[in-house]
Amino acid sequence: MIESYRPSSTSRSVMLLVGVPGTAIFWFVGIKAIGQVPLLLSCAFVAAGGAIARQVLFDLTMRVDMDAHSITRSWQFGSVVVPIDKIHRLSWGGARGSLVLSIHYGAKRFIQISSNVLTKDELRKIHKDLLAAAIAAHGLEGTPLRPLFSEQVGYIDIDEMIAMKRR
Repeated sequence: MIESYRPSSTSRSVMLLVGVPGTAIFWFVGIKAIGQVPLLLSCAFVAAGGAIARQVLFDLTMRVDMDAHSITRSWQFGSVVVPIDKIHRLSWGGARGSLVLSIHYGAKRFIQISSNVLTKDELRKIHKDLLAAAIAAHGLEGTPLRPLFSEQVGYIDIDEMIAMKRR
């Protein structure tokens, strides 16, 4: 059961059409401003262009792979592997029409996957598959989801489900 998710070609095209000119404008303004405005302001424009370029590159090359034991989010310059049995919370977030799935694991570690890169249906499928696999990995089949109103509050706390099962 290996599943892979990548940005669609339409999504990648839009990222290129918006990100490359945005990066170029910030770099152009930053370089042209040298000598006319304080150097710190020029450097801020160049740094903002670099941040936009990094985000565009991340969004273009991001890939999510899932198997029976782990989920891997990778991009051009690295990857993060999260064992499914280490996941302790799944939460939803987002603003202005975007949806973000946060996968919490370890003490204070998490990864996020956004609907800016993948479709909302793909995010919901990843959430559903991860939730089923995490519940099975911890032996929580048949245990009610915690919090009880998890659909309304936007997160599912697997640690709380384990604590409730032990009681």
